[in-house]
Amino acid sequence: MSHFTRVTYACLLGLSLQAQPNILTSNYSNARTNANVEETILKPSNVSPETFGKLGAYSVDGHVFAQPLYVRNVAIKGALKNVLYVATMHNSVYAFDADDPQSKEPLWQVNLGQPLPTSYYRRFADIEKEIGILSTPVIDVARRAIYFVTCRFVDEKPSFSLHALDLTDGSDKLGGSIEIKGSVPGSGDNSDGKNVFFDPIQHMQRPGLLLANHTIYIAFGSHNDEYPFHGWIAAYDAGNIQKQVGMFNSTPAGGYGAIWQSGRGLAADEAGNVYVATGNGDYDGKFNFSQSILKLSPSLGIIDWFTPEKWSQLNDDDADLSSQGPILIPGTNHLLGGDKEGNLYAVDRTNMGRLGSKGASSPQTLRPIQYGGIFNMAVWPRSTDAQVYITSEGDITSQFTAAGGVVNPQPTAASNAVGDSPFQGMAVSADGDKDGIFWINFGDYSQEGVPAVFCALDASDISSLLWCSHIYADRDTPGRFAKFVAPTVVNGRAYLPTFSYEIAVYGLLPEPPLPELIKRPLRKRSFKR
Repeated sequence: MSHFTRVTYACLLGLSLQAQPNILTSNYSNARTNANVEETILKPSNVSPETFGKLGAYSVDGHVFAQPLYVRNVAIKGALKNVLYVATMHNSVYAFDADDPQSKEPLWQVNLGQPLPTSYYRRFADIEKEIGILSTPVIDVARRAIYFVTCRFVDEKPSFSLHALDLTDGSDKLGGSIEIKGSVPGSGDNSDGKNVFFDPIQHMQRPGLLLANHTIYIAFGSHNDEYPFHGWIAAYDAGNIQKQVGMFNSTPAGGYGAIWQSGRGLAADEAGNVYVATGNGDYDGKFNFSQSILKLSPSLGIIDWFTPEKWSQLNDDDADLSSQGPILIPGTNHLLGGDKEGNLYAVDRTNMGRLGSKGASSPQTLRPIQYGGIFNMAVWPRSTDAQVYITSEGDITSQFTAAGGVVNPQPTAASNAVGDSPFQGMAVSADGDKDGIFWINFGDYSQEGVPAVFCALDASDISSLLWCSHIYADRDTPGRFAKFVAPTVVNGRAYLPTFSYEIAVYGLLPEPPLPELIKRPLRKRSFKR
């Protein structure tokens, strides 16, 4: 490559970097599509075993369940940096230089106190060692703040707190921190006959945080379905987190109805309405709304909902809807949901159907996978349709087309890039309607020493494998698989959380250096005739 070509390429790369987005929330946006459609560097044409691979890793102090977040041009110590923010189960938050995958030290690090040891619970094997920051934080660039929830061991019991830190140095701001407490009117489980009280001992904060309506929304489910519990949402003023502005309970006259969504954040539409899926529990369509996809107002009042007609059977089979949080399909009035039985639901957000409605307004229900439940999906929104990617336990990954609010039940493509565990992380990167790549990581999170497998497939046809970490295993193998969490793909890099106390960083491999010019002595010319 000539010097001119290299300079031109560098200039073009600089222009591409300017076009890259921030990744400020779980699953890439409040629509929760798991898609970055502004990626202009990584393409199917340049992601291959020869051109793409592992560039380095950032070391952290705990397991990472939270998706890393990315902010461009943050002023830190007198310089503008592209920054990757990482939260761990040891209650630590890190800011890393996103452009330096070889960096051994973070730009800053903050620890927020002793996490809850999982040994506190007599029957809990889902999470090892400690529970700290489990959910994905959310960032407000206008306020230069990152919000997150810690679980801490205080006075020999669990305590949840909302925190706000400055993006530039990790210092407290916007009220610092507040312990999460609250109640709602009701006579259900854990009530005094008039009010139901939030009990941190019985709950876990897994769904990613939502920032909408100048409000931080925080959802809770159970740990191991240990009675008594509910589905809760607590809401706080984003400008002053000391001010609680709302509290919602999914079953105030009954019990259960957890909100966990495999870590996917609560969704929000352009009007600020909030969408959430609830799990097993009581349903009456009046006070109790388990096994439902709910549309809530910004103040957390119920506007509409969808509940499958066979909700009671789903209860009996432990096949709850909260295994998959709602995904809003951009540019449409429709959302997608799923359950642990393997059912996919396409729901009109303007008329959700409530309890098992029939006729034209009835939500579409189909069975896209045969084994296990739906715990994660990715959606590539395009100008004429949406591509939907779904993986089942021990089976293939399938690609479906959604258009006009209807999902074609016949897959357009399939791939064998899948592991036995149904808890894969996935994402799509694309430049609008072109250059789509489907990213998937899988493995067995329960086994130490067993690395994840991370693959890139052509998102237009996922039967085409572009790159996979096992091809050049010595170079590209990541650490131990981290369940549910999506890789963060932005600005030509893929940042992959692991349970090996690190974030693996992938990108285009450096070009070999230009060969040195061979110096030859000038020949003396003879002017003799």
